Amino acid sequence: MSNFNAGDETPKNYSTHPPPPPQPSLSSLPDEIVLRCLVRVPRIDHLNISWVSKHLSSLVCSPELNLLRSTLPKSSLHLCFEENSNNQSSFHWFTLNDGLVLNPTPFPSHPNYGSSTVAVGSKIFFIGGTKEPSTDLWILDTRSGNMTQGPSMSVPRIGRAAAAGVIDGMIYVMGGGGFNEEIQVEVFDPKSETWELAGVENVRKISRGSASVEGKVFMVEYGETSAYNPREGEGERMVHMVSQKLSEDGSKGKFTEMAHSVCVVDDVLFAFFTQTGLMWFDTKVNVWRKLIGRDGKQLFISRVKGMSEYDGRLAVFNYVIPTDGWWGVNEADKFTKNVQCMFVSLDRVGEKICGTIDWSVIVATVPAWFNFQHCLTVSE
Repeated sequence: MSNFNAGDETPKNYSTHPPPPPQPSLSSLPDEIVLRCLVRVPRIDHLNISWVSKHLSSLVCSPELNLLRSTLPKSSLHLCFEENSNNQSSFHWFTLNDGLVLNPTPFPSHPNYGSSTVAVGSKIFFIGGTKEPSTDLWILDTRSGNMTQGPSMSVPRIGRAAAAGVIDGMIYVMGGGGFNEEIQVEVFDPKSETWELAGVENVRKISRGSASVEGKVFMVEYGETSAYNPREGEGERMVHMVSQKLSEDGSKGKFTEMAHSVCVVDDVLFAFFTQTGLMWFDTKVNVWRKLIGRDGKQLFISRVKGMSEYDGRLAVFNYVIPTDGWWGVNEADKFTKNVQCMFVSLDRVGEKICGTIDWSVIVATVPAWFNFQHCLTVSE
């Protein structure tokens, strides 16, 4: 049957309008531009990108991308140990160098190193007191090694009971004020070195691990994970979530463990729990999920003492048992213990996150009475 009718000038099945142009895609751009886009994509998403096309897969693994990444601003990882000897405390700093060895760092001694800490740029901020509530703020410049006192807070806060996080370059501090649960939230601007009040919130008073994720300050507590969102109205900024974990069968169960280490890698919150091990917090459904290996089983890492993001990977530190027992003896006949570091690459696989231990090595040997205090990554 003909597609034409009398008086028709065009076929019925055809349009006088030209077809729409194809939508632009990343693969249609020159490789140089694609590489500059990929270098800004978190490493945790590289596996998903590699599944889009063979070309993108080759670019993700290319030496050109690694070379371009090497031109980005560098970071350094600092560890702080507290030495308890003869009822006296002192602090010792180490820096992880390019040879993956912890080198002693001659930062000045200071009693406030046991306070809550956050890092912004090349500076580390120590908030509140170590053993007694304090309004102190001390600032360590890791480039110069100088320790200076900043302006005081309005509320005295104590040690790690104060939660702190960095959002858009501003330091948010809450809790840690003693037995009062309703505590004034304060915000510090590192550029102008000024404090501002941000309203009163109901904050738990027990010690916690805290970190910033998705523009919020998350606090990991026993039986509860809370989030402070500064963009909400006063009285609605703090959300208390009863912690749950996602089981292998997809069911949710109550989760009442205390986190011993908390950190963020590529805007994902990770925590180590004594019984459950390494977990990550799924902010879409507000549950803790296990970090799994390539075989689908939970990635087993034990006795974690400190964690931090480093070069897009999860840096994990713990103590290892020597082959001849827990204690070793050095040449000076002092008891020592080994510090092990593991670098874990992270990849999103659907709704899960897989971890791969790239390498694991002893990075230092320290006296047996050294205890982990801080594990911080700063910009150089």
